[in-house]
Amino acid sequence: MKKAIVLAAFGSRHDNAVASLARITECVRRAHPETQVCVAYTSKTIRGHMARAGEAVESVPDALDRLLAEGVTHVAVQSLHLIPGTEFHGLLELANERMLRGGFSRVEVGFPLVAGEAGVDRVVDAILAEALHGRSEHDAVLFMGHGTKHDGNVYYDCLHQAFQARDKAVHMGAMEAEPGIDTIIERFTGSGVKRVYLLPFLFGAGWHAARDMVGEEATSWKTRLEDAGIECVPVLKGAGEYDALVDIWLTHLDDAMRRLSRC
Repeated sequence: MKKAIVLAAFGSRHDNAVASLARITECVRRAHPETQVCVAYTSKTIRGHMARAGEAVESVPDALDRLLAEGVTHVAVQSLHLIPGTEFHGLLELANERMLRGGFSRVEVGFPLVAGEAGVDRVVDAILAEALHGRSEHDAVLFMGHGTKHDGNVYYDCLHQAFQARDKAVHMGAMEAEPGIDTIIERFTGSGVKRVYLLPFLFGAGWHAARDMVGEEATSWKTRLEDAGIECVPVLKGAGEYDALVDIWLTHLDDAMRRLSRC
């Protein structure tokens, strides 16, 4: 049995997101010192940008092809996505396809950060343990997720409801789905929110955080909130920078590695 780990991230060229990915990669290497660890990007767009900039990066299929050629027999592909959406389910399909095609003895996929009802609770508890303190009566905390057309988008609402059950001042929204910024602004103005701490619910505080969350464009969440008369306090800290959230990803990887060892 020759094992390897592929960390599958959506990808980013932004310094903050790159630093978050490097950090979790180092954590994985420390936790599994005897196992080869490599990083692959699931976003074709990001890989294209990097290739044009002369930066080398592998897709997950390319990484698996290389590992197979190197004699690896068992692979754990750990999703570094936030929810089980399109990217994660693509990894599951790829793992099944590689198993059916032959070559590897086993390919296991580790869950994304949030997985299942218990996963929602664990993530929310981990975030709130590091939540901002000293908020006034009319302050709120708002996390901006990416959003997806995939059925996995339901997790954003599940996260919002779990936040609300613990702290009514904490909210979850989605950039490209519901609950979107229009819904959130209506909610905030109706409840008298005067100031919002604005954070990304993304792996790293990269391009989406810089442009769509706190950018100067008229459509950014910061601009939209300020136009509604709500003060914004940006906190550019991605999920990969929370120790407690990194620990959840590492636990998912440990589970995948145990499944590999049983085969």
